[in-house]
Amino acid sequence: MVNKNIKNNEQKSGTTAALCNTLCHNWKDHENSKIFIPLLLLLLTYGALFVLFNSLVHIDTQLFLEIFKMRNPALDAFFVLWTNGGSFFIIFLVVLALWLKGERRPAIYLAAGLIADLVFVTTLKTMIHRHRPYESLSITPLELGDIFGSLPSGHASRAFLSAMILTKFYHKYMVIFFLLAASIAFSRVYLGAHYPLDVIIGAINGVLSGILIINLCDRFRWRKG
Repeated sequence: MVNKNIKNNEQKSGTTAALCNTLCHNWKDHENSKIFIPLLLLLLTYGALFVLFNSLVHIDTQLFLEIFKMRNPALDAFFVLWTNGGSFFIIFLVVLALWLKGERRPAIYLAAGLIADLVFVTTLKTMIHRHRPYESLSITPLELGDIFGSLPSGHASRAFLSAMILTKFYHKYMVIFFLLAASIAFSRVYLGAHYPLDVIIGAINGVLSGILIINLCDRFRWRKG
């Protein structure tokens, strides 16, 4: 009888251990998927862009010209200032303000995202090397872009990445964050620095990069803890 009880206990222990191993394995798979899914979606985005780019160029150019016709002095002055909200310097100031305020986690996440985005977007701009609208069309832009190329838009990517990361910590302001990001992205087209496709890809890039940075920072923090 005693031996029987011991065997039953051993079987229960073995079952419990197997269950724990299964749960741990599934948890690891779930955590890995948080990293790989955004990466996969980024690859699919740029793969689709590579395949469809030539067929989208005409529509993209026509849409740009329609938006560019909307210019008027009041909007010109507004968007020239407003577009700076997506600059590296302004978002760095947001990081600094959060850090000084004692909001260390959002400051660290946003700083990590800012650095990763700078490297990733600059690399893509250099590789794709799409000419800016004012380099291909007879227009006078209100703002010149950087020397690395037009696609993807760095301002749009940074704005949407910031919106994604800040939403994690200040969820009730999500709509405001993304409206601000969208208006910054629109300003890039309005000013003549980017085509609409540049800012759409930049926005997708920013959202997916933001998800990736959040999950990487969460994982690092959990392991450290």
